[in-house]
Formats: sequence, C-alpha cells, structure tokens
Amino acid sequence: MTNRTYLLSEPPEKTETMTLRLPLSIVKSLKNDAEFEKVSVNSLAIRIFSDHISWEKYERKVGLLPMTKVFLENAVAKMTEDEVVNLAEKNEKDYFKNIIIFMKREHSKKEFIKILRSWLSVSWMQHVLELKEGNYYFMIRHDLGGNWSLYIKALLSVLYRDSFDDDITIKTTKSTISIVIPSQNGTAS
Repeated sequence: MTNRTYLLSEPPEKTETMTLRLPLSIVKSLKNDAEFEKVSVNSLAIRIFSDHISWEKYERKVGLLPMTKVFLENAVAKMTEDEVVNLAEKNEKDYFKNIIIFMKREHSKKEFIKILRSWLSVSWMQHVLELKEGNYYFMIRHDLGGNWSLYIKALLSVLYRDSFDDDITIKTTKSTISIVIPSQNGTAS
C-alpha cells in the first residue's frame, strides 16, 4: 500500500531523462520491488529519490535516529498521558522546530504540510491527504497505541500554533489521527 496522496492542484513538474550505471544486483532488486508494489521501476526510482531529497538527506544532520517499532511502542505505552504531552510540548517542540527551520525553504502552510507528509512517508504511517472545502484533511493510521496518537496531537498542535495564526483541529483514537489544517487564515471547522 502506498503512503502518498498528491494534491490535484499541484502542477506536474517538468522531467528530464537521466542515465545511471547501476550494479546488476541493485537493478534486479529494484525490478522485484517495483513488481511487488505494482508500480514501474521509474515510479519506484522517483519515490526513492524524492524520499532522499525531502527527508533522508536531513536525518543524520538534524539528529534523527532509526529505532524499532517495538521499542517505540513499548516506550511510549509506559508513559502517562501527562508525560507524553510534556515530552511533545516542552522537550521535543524546540527540537522539531529546529528540524523544520533547517528543512523548509519558505514559511508557509504548504511547506509545513510537505514536511509532515515527508515524515509520515518515511515513518511508514499510512496516510491520506485531501484538499476540500478550503481545508487540508489528513487521515493517519498507525498501530502504536493511544499514547502515540496523543504525542502526535500535542507535538503538531504546538508546532502549528507557534507558526500560524489560525487553529489546527486534531482528533485521535488508539490507531488514527485526523487533522484539519485551514488552507487560508481562519479557523477550521
């Protein structure tokens, strides 16, 4: 299942043909992965390059570490709700603000959404993004428990509040996070 949804309002980018010399083992692996995902090798390559450009090249530079899902799920589950909110709003807020400042090219909601989508994609959280009725609607699905949903809600709320004048709406369950971001100034309904 793919983790990407592209907004229809984004114009397609111009493309350019590029030739690469790759080891045969990599070519075989790319073909197998593309066949498994039911996409072309070109589409898979675009996704790999896009993930690198939008997120992976920043990971080590900003201090992000890979960890197992089991570790994260167990660590967050052992925290109280107050500890989760405190971690997001006090400890992680400034760290993530620095990541956003380092990664973004402009200060806009569109850039905020691009960074959020990049993070969701590399985190393998299934998500859908739609633009309708003047708002961006995110639906995120994960299986890391209610405290993970609370962490995401608290972190995104404080990051958004510090950057924009209007309000973000976030609703959570144990395995889903629903986010409404107004595309214009004003409050989401």
